[in-house]
Amino acid sequence: MNKRRWRRVHRWAGLVLLGFVLFYSLTGLLLNHRKSFGYFQTRHETVSVIEGQQQDVLNKIIATYKQQIGRDDDPTVIRLKQKGIIEFLYGSHGRTTYVIDSIKGEMTRIDKKEQQPWHWLNSLHKSYKVASTWLWLTDCIALLIVVLALSGLFVFRYTWLDLLLLAVGGLVMVGGMFLA
Repeated sequence: MNKRRWRRVHRWAGLVLLGFVLFYSLTGLLLNHRKSFGYFQTRHETVSVIEGQQQDVLNKIIATYKQQIGRDDDPTVIRLKQKGIIEFLYGSHGRTTYVIDSIKGEMTRIDKKEQQPWHWLNSLHKSYKVASTWLWLTDCIALLIVVLALSGLFVFRYTWLDLLLLAVGGLVMVGGMFLA
């Protein structure tokens, strides 16, 4: 391929992908700092007065199942499911989960283990949980991608079709933001 054809391929591919690259980079920056934005949630608390219950009844039930499990520490999460099923989750995201069927009298232990290298690769995208150096590096890369994508707009002279593609790409990006 000659140089002129490569410029044409670069132009069309860049125009088609520009909206997606910008959207991916900018949302990646926001997700890196999700804690700073309150996890993109607003909270509204409503406090109501209800009838109080005896704490010792619940503590006795939990203590009974903790004894059967063979653990002294409290679970991270206790889930009450339908049909008498109780789940005790220990560790991050229920790394060890005990599913107790109180009606059948049956308990199942589930141990989760990360599959490598997939877990390691996934952790790279969770830069809010890793060292600040990695967070800084990923932010810089995202900003460089944005600068690269936007500076490419000034390299070429555009026809009306190019400008139409840019407008459609911008609309796709805005539409994706509302759908996300």
